[in-house]
Amino acid sequence: MDIKIGTQGLRLEAATDAFVREQVYSALQRFEEQVMSVDVFLKDINGPKGGIDKQVLIRIRLRNRQVIATEITRANIRAAVVVVTRKAKRAVRRSLKKSQQRHKWRISAGLMEATES
Repeated sequence: MDIKIGTQGLRLEAATDAFVREQVYSALQRFEEQVMSVDVFLKDINGPKGGIDKQVLIRIRLRNRQVIATEITRANIRAAVVVVTRKAKRAVRRSLKKSQQRHKWRISAGLMEATES
C-alpha cells in the first residue's frame, strides 16, 4: 500500500508523519490487497491564527478503479487523523461490500440465463 502525505500551511514533522502513516496503515491493512494507493493531505486553514482549522483529507484508490475520499476539520491534527481514518475504513468496507454484492448478483444472473437457454 503506497501512502503519500502532502501538507499545506504547516510543517510535517517526523513524529506526525509516522503517526499518520501508522493510523492509515492500521485502519486499511485489512483491505491492503484492494487498496492501490492512499493520499493524505494535511492543511492548516487559518495558519497561525489558531482555532478549529486543521483539515485532513484522505483519498484512497482501489483496484476496481474506484476512488474514495473522506475529509474532516478539527482543532488538533492528530485528532483529525484518527477520525478521518476511521471514516475512511468504513467507506472502503462499505464500497467493497457493495462491489462484492454486485459481482455475486451478476454471476447468479448469468447462471440463470445459462440454465434458461
